[in-house]
Amino acid sequence: MLYHYLCSILVIDSKYVTIEMENFCELLKPHEETIVRQYIDKCIHFYGGSILWIYLSAVIIITGPVTLNQPFPTNAEYPFRVIYEQPLKSIIFIHQSLVFIQAASQLCMNVFITLLLWITSVKFELLNEELRSITNIHDLIHCIRKHQRLLKYAEEVIVVVRPFALTTISLSTFALIIVGLVFITDPPLSMKMQCVGLTFSGLAEVFMYTWPAEYLIQTSGEIGQAVFDAQWYQQSIALQKYLQMIMLKAKYPLVVSIPCVMPSLSLNYYASYLSTIFSYFTTLRVVMQNE
Repeated sequence: MLYHYLCSILVIDSKYVTIEMENFCELLKPHEETIVRQYIDKCIHFYGGSILWIYLSAVIIITGPVTLNQPFPTNAEYPFRVIYEQPLKSIIFIHQSLVFIQAASQLCMNVFITLLLWITSVKFELLNEELRSITNIHDLIHCIRKHQRLLKYAEEVIVVVRPFALTTISLSTFALIIVGLVFITDPPLSMKMQCVGLTFSGLAEVFMYTWPAEYLIQTSGEIGQAVFDAQWYQQSIALQKYLQMIMLKAKYPLVVSIPCVMPSLSLNYYASYLSTIFSYFTTLRVVMQNE
């Protein structure tokens, strides 16, 4: 499928950032584990609930023939008789069911992709705390080098995340528009339940990317304040220039975007996305009523 194709294209970059993430998790110090645990507690309910909801939506669609007047989960047409022919009917039903389960698993792959953004945000937050607590020039030089490596790693993560985010947002938008068209035609109650499930799944997929992207903007931008809070005024002029460069870079926080294609992902973007989707629904409803 499409996500597998993206993984095959980005196999080198995704392998590098994944290995770096695993190494980071294996070498966590006790105080770092505390911060990571805070992030886990913050995210586990939403991401765990999203995975459960996506699979539940797939199950609802698969069990649709129980309440709907149709033999299969979808109304796909075949160039041969399938309604009363066994075992062909059972084979097609199982095939369509497996397709929905596979699609649900592919959507849940976004949880792993967004995990890369969360890990990057954690690294920036840990670096912020380390900068604020430095007491000598050696620690300061170490933080400067760590910041340079972290910027490189963050850029690699963004390269991996961009195509997945664009694909997910595009597919979610298309699916939500189709669901809106179906929903305003006054379908049966079971069909409405399927539409509601797909709507929440689509909105959750978009929020999966905008939430960690917002945190990445905040944590990468706070580096400048952390440097300012450090004892930079006690260092040499040369070292102060390096710190000034870090502060200048921090004025432009890291964002997940594609120029001229996808704007910067953030909670503000998600709010505008919701507004746009609801305006689409309203427009479709007005058009259908006029007809």
